[in-house]
Amino acid sequence: MFEDAQTTFRKLAVGEDAGSGANLLVATLGVLLAALAVVFLFVPAYAVPVLGAFVAVTAIGWVTHQAAVARLLTLVATASTVLTVGFITYFLFASAFPAFVEHGTGLLIIPVEDGQTRWFFWLDAVLPASDSTWNPSADVYSLVPTIWATVIVTIIAGAVAGPLGLFGALFIAEIASPRVREVVKPGIEVLAGIPSIVYGFIGFQVLNGFIQTSFLDDGASFLIAGIVVGVMALPTVVSVAEDALSSVPESMRDGSIAMGATRWQTMKSISIPAAFSGISAGIILGLGRAIGETMAVAAIMAAGVGLANPLFDVFDAGATLTSLIATQYGSASESTLDVLFVAGVLLFAIVASMSVVSRYVEQRMKERLEGSQ
Repeated sequence: MFEDAQTTFRKLAVGEDAGSGANLLVATLGVLLAALAVVFLFVPAYAVPVLGAFVAVTAIGWVTHQAAVARLLTLVATASTVLTVGFITYFLFASAFPAFVEHGTGLLIIPVEDGQTRWFFWLDAVLPASDSTWNPSADVYSLVPTIWATVIVTIIAGAVAGPLGLFGALFIAEIASPRVREVVKPGIEVLAGIPSIVYGFIGFQVLNGFIQTSFLDDGASFLIAGIVVGVMALPTVVSVAEDALSSVPESMRDGSIAMGATRWQTMKSISIPAAFSGISAGIILGLGRAIGETMAVAAIMAAGVGLANPLFDVFDAGATLTSLIATQYGSASESTLDVLFVAGVLLFAIVASMSVVSRYVEQRMKERLEGSQ
């Protein structure tokens, strides 16, 4: 069994046709990498010389055995990525564990107003209740208001990014001429490079004034934050959805038009169903990316920690999970930091779940399309 594992590793690292020189080079680089990891962890002051030795040997190997070195570097890069994600995940959950143990269901306290426990989807019957939901001095931490704020902002963002992203992708893939497509698509993708704080500032300055004037609202709200997050998700939604629509075989469109269907009927009945997996994946991935953006929401809404009243009031305001972390960690005590790590775990779970759902929908639609062929 050990020999099989050794053979497999050698094939991955240097390939099947590598000579003795390549094997020796890869073994040397492996030893230097292991030494670098040990030195970095226990004697950081000597990490630079070891790193220099690794770079020097890699440079020599790139000249003498380029294929073997390139193969090893790609393997190391892949393994490093997996290990980095694993370590981050472990650190996140390990840091949040003390708060789970100490507070338990106290992290899900339902607020009490006027002597009555607020209704929260019938969970108020089983969850603890208190007059205060966030009071570090009294060791009271409830994430229910921030979880609900995140849900409201995400729903509004989906209502903005979904239709606009779909129609934008349809225009680029199905309607626009090649010259227009070459201008519009890069222009939309440029939006992804705008810093989130700029989106938040524009949303606060422009949308906030419009909402106050048009709806007689007195400040920033979930509605503004949701619109801004939806706009931030648009580049991802449009790009992924357009790629999905462009991958639909042209023969399917030609067959529809040959049967007498109009251009719109072809898009509605052929292109969108065939590319639905990619479209839905784009929406979910776009929202997943936008949910993790902190500064846009933090710049728009204050760091309030109260539960919206009523629950579905989009003109109310409160901290989301991301803005809670951004506004609280600077002056947080050790106990508060543990709770903020819990908020990070919740964000991790939400985004990971959205990615899993996206992959599931894509796989189901792929199986459905392959089954219908």
